[in-house]
Amino acid sequence: MKKYPLHFKAQINYFPTEKGGLITPVSTGYRSEIKFPFELKSFIAVQNFEDRDLIFPGDLALVHITLLNAEPFLENLYEGMDFQLHDNSGIIADGIVTEVY
Repeated sequence: MKKYPLHFKAQINYFPTEKGGLITPVSTGYRSEIKFPFELKSFIAVQNFEDRDLIFPGDLALVHITLLNAEPFLENLYEGMDFQLHDNSGIIADGIVTEVY
């Protein structure tokens, strides 16, 4: 698996399946679309889980995030910024930036 530079750490609330969240667990390297408030463009978020092998629907986790093709946007990141994670089925999680690297 290709190594990407980490951009920030976030606390993410993965929605339970019955609330539109994931259907199956995911592992490090999972990619989803990420959308920040006041930003018209969405990005791809590569998620890295350092203290667990899998994230299950309904989990709350600290996750390291790499944004792909987001270089101009990175200077706008700040602690406390909220966001949503999406996949083809809709919003699967929400989160908040806890540390910018």
